[in-house]
Amino acid sequence: MRERLGSLVTRKPIWVLAAVMAVTVVFAAFLPHLGFQADYSLMLPQDDPVVEQYDRALDKFGAQSVFMLAMAAPEGGSIFELGSLQKLYAVTDELEPLEARGWVEKIVSPATIDVIEGREGEIVVDKVLPHPPETADDADRFRERVLAERQLRDSLVRADGSAALVVLRVHPDYEDREDILAEIQATLVDITARYEGPERFYVSGDAPMLVHANRYMRQDLTLLFPVVVVVVSGVLLASFRLWRGLLLPLAVVLLAVVWTLGLMAITGTELTIISTFLPVLLVTVGSAYGIHVLNAYLLRARQGGTRRQVVQDVFNDMLNPVFVTAFTTAAGFLTLLSSFLIPSREFGVFSAFGVFVAFALTMTLVPALLVLLPLPPARQRRGRGRFDAFAEGISGALARHPRRTLIIAAGALAGLLVGVPLLQVESDFSKYFHDDSPFIQGQNFVEEKFGGSQELRVVIETDRRDAFYEPEALTFLERLQNLLEQRDEVGDTSSVADLVKEVHYTFRGEDPDFYRVPDSSRAAAQLMLLYDMGGGGELRSLVTRNYRSAQVSARVRSVGMAGFVELQSAVEGFLDAERPALAEALDTEVYTYVTGSPSIFVQISRRIVQSQIVSLGTSLGAVLVIIALIMQSLIAGLCALIPLVVAIAGNFGIMGYAGAYLDMATVMIASLTVGIGVDYAVHFLTRYRRARSGGESHRAALTTTYRTAGRAILINAVTLTTGFLVMLLSSFGALTAFGWLITLTMVTSVLGALFVLPAVLGRVPLVALLSPIPFIRTGRSVEDTQEDNNEVHS
Repeated sequence: MRERLGSLVTRKPIWVLAAVMAVTVVFAAFLPHLGFQADYSLMLPQDDPVVEQYDRALDKFGAQSVFMLAMAAPEGGSIFELGSLQKLYAVTDELEPLEARGWVEKIVSPATIDVIEGREGEIVVDKVLPHPPETADDADRFRERVLAERQLRDSLVRADGSAALVVLRVHPDYEDREDILAEIQATLVDITARYEGPERFYVSGDAPMLVHANRYMRQDLTLLFPVVVVVVSGVLLASFRLWRGLLLPLAVVLLAVVWTLGLMAITGTELTIISTFLPVLLVTVGSAYGIHVLNAYLLRARQGGTRRQVVQDVFNDMLNPVFVTAFTTAAGFLTLLSSFLIPSREFGVFSAFGVFVAFALTMTLVPALLVLLPLPPARQRRGRGRFDAFAEGISGALARHPRRTLIIAAGALAGLLVGVPLLQVESDFSKYFHDDSPFIQGQNFVEEKFGGSQELRVVIETDRRDAFYEPEALTFLERLQNLLEQRDEVGDTSSVADLVKEVHYTFRGEDPDFYRVPDSSRAAAQLMLLYDMGGGGELRSLVTRNYRSAQVSARVRSVGMAGFVELQSAVEGFLDAERPALAEALDTEVYTYVTGSPSIFVQISRRIVQSQIVSLGTSLGAVLVIIALIMQSLIAGLCALIPLVVAIAGNFGIMGYAGAYLDMATVMIASLTVGIGVDYAVHFLTRYRRARSGGESHRAALTTTYRTAGRAILINAVTLTTGFLVMLLSSFGALTAFGWLITLTMVTSVLGALFVLPAVLGRVPLVALLSPIPFIRTGRSVEDTQEDNNEVHS
C-alpha cells in the first residue's frame, strides 16, 4: 500500500498538484465568509443552566448588552455649566437615530430621562428640562433638579459635576450582531469626535468590549500570521540553505492554514479569541513534517539515483514516522474535546484537522514537487566537533551522576510546585485587554465615576399575578439592594421598589417620611397607576407586565473572578436565607437566580478548572496509551511522559509565581504541551532504544542519541519557541501571556527530554525498555530513518 501510494505520487506529480490546487481553491472560496465571535455568553454550551437563565432574563426584562457613553467635564469645570450641558443635550439628540433604527432598545440620558413630580394632587412624569438649555438659568434649573432626584444623582450625573453618563441598551435582536454593534460604536466615536474638547468622552460597557475584541482579533490575524511566517522562514533557510528547503515546508503550512480556515467557514464555525492563534500554531507545528522529509531527501540524494527513485525511497521511509508524529500531536489536540468550553473544543478539532492536512500535504505535495525539481548539488557536511564534544561531556556526566541529576531536577520542580497554590483562575473578559486599550481606559473612567461598567441581575420569579405590588415583595427587593450597595464592588442599583417609593414620596408632597414602600398592595397598585397615567415610561427592565416577576439590577466594577465569586456567593446566601419567608408571605412558589455578565464569567471560571483537570488527564492518558502501543512497552510510555510532566508542573508553578491567570487561553497550554512536546521524548527514546538494542552501553547510547536526535530536538525546539514568541505581539493581554508561557513550557519540555529523561533511563532495566516496533515491515526501521534524518539535519 505504501509503495503503491508513493508510486502514484511520483509517477503522476502533475495530477497531485492539480488535485491539491483544486481542493485549495474550494476552501479558499469560503474564506471571505469566515466570521469572528467574541460574545462570552456563547462560550458556554447553550444548555448550560447559567446560559439558560441569562436568556430567560433577556426575554423577561429586555436587553442586557449596553454602551455606556461618559462625558467628562473640562478640567476645573463642571457638567452643570451651560456650554457642557448643551453638548450633553446635543450628543443625546444625535444618538436618537440609533433608537429609531431599532438597533438600540432604549437610551437613558440625563437629557431625556423621565423624572417624577407632583402637581395639584396628581403625578406628572416629565423631562428634567422641557427643552434643551439655552440660558444660565436653565443650567441652574437642571443642576437643582438633578441633585434632588435620587435616580439621577451619582447615577447618571455626578453630584460634583465632574461627569455625566448616557446608557444605550442594545435591542436583544442585535446583541450578538457584531456588524451592528460595530456600527453603533462607530457612530459614538464619530459623534464624540465632533464634540470633543475641552470635554472628554469615554465609551464602556459589555457591547463595546465585544466590538474591541472583534477588532483586535482581526488585527492579530493580519499581524501575527505574516510575522510567524517570516520567523519560521528564517529558521528554515538557516537550517537548509536551499530555497526548496524554505519554500516546500512553507507551502505545506500555508495551504494547511487555508484548508483549516476554509473548513471553519464551511461549517459556520467562527474565529474566537482562542482560535485566532490557530494559524500561528499550524505554521510552527506543521513545518516540522516538511523538515523531516527534506532531511531524508537530502541524505538520499547524496547516494545517487534518478529523481523519481530518490523521492520514492524517501516516501517509503518517511510515511510511517511522520504519520506517527502527526497522530500523537493530533491526539493531544483532540483531548480538548473533553473541555467544557466551546472555543476550546473547536480549537481542538480544527487544530487536529490542520495537523493532518499538514501531514497529508507533506507526503503528497512535497514529493510531487521534488520529482519535478532537479536533484540538489552535493555538499560537504560541516564539522560537528563542538556539539560532539558537548554530547560526550553531558552524556558522561549524566551516566556518572544520574541520582544527582534527579535530585537537582526534583528540587527545582518542588520549588516550582510551591507556586501552584498561588495560581488564580480568571474569566473576566475585560482582563484580556492591555491596560492602554481605549476600552480599558473607558471602563476605568466609568467605574471611577459611576461605580461599575458591568451589569449584575438578580431575578425573582413567582407563580402569582401582581405579586410585586405586595409590601413583602417590595421590601424584599429593598433589602437585597441594601445588601448590594454595602459592597465596595457595587455601584448603583435599581428595582421597581425604587420607583414605587419615589412615586409614594412625590404623591405625599415630597415628605421624607414617605420615601418608603406603602403599607398595602392596593396602595402600591394605585401609585403605579398614577405613574402610568402621568406619562410614566416602560417598566420592562424592572418588572413584568403582570407584576409576577421582578429584578434588581446592579452596576458592578470589574473586580476579577475572585471578586465576582465572592459577590455572587453573598447574593445567593441572601436569597437562600430570605426566599422561604417571601414564599410564605406571598403564598406562592418563589424562584431566584443571579445572572448577567459577572455570572457568566463565574460559570466560565468553573468550567475552566473542570476543563483543565479533564483535558490534562485525558491528554496524558492518551499519549501514554499511544506510545506504549507503538513501542510495545508500558515503561517506554511512562518514560515519554517524564518531560511532559516536568513541563506542565513547571508551567503551573511559574504561572502562580508570575501572577499569570488560568484563563480560556492558558487552560489549553497543558494539552498543547502534551501534543507538541511528546515529540521530543519520542525521538530521544527511539534513538536511545535502538542504540541499546545494538549492544551499546548506557553512556555510549546517550552519546549517540545526543549527537543525532539531540541536535534535531534542539533545532525543532528553536523553531517552535521562536514561532510561539510571536504571540507577544498580540493585542490581547491574555494571548501575550499565553505566548510566553507556551514558549516556556517548550523550553522546560526540551530540558526534561535532554536531561531528566536520560537520568531516568539510567535507572530503568534494559529488558523493560526494549521491545520490537510494531510497524517495521521493511528492512529499515523508524529508528533507522530518524537517525538518517537527524544526521542530515545536523
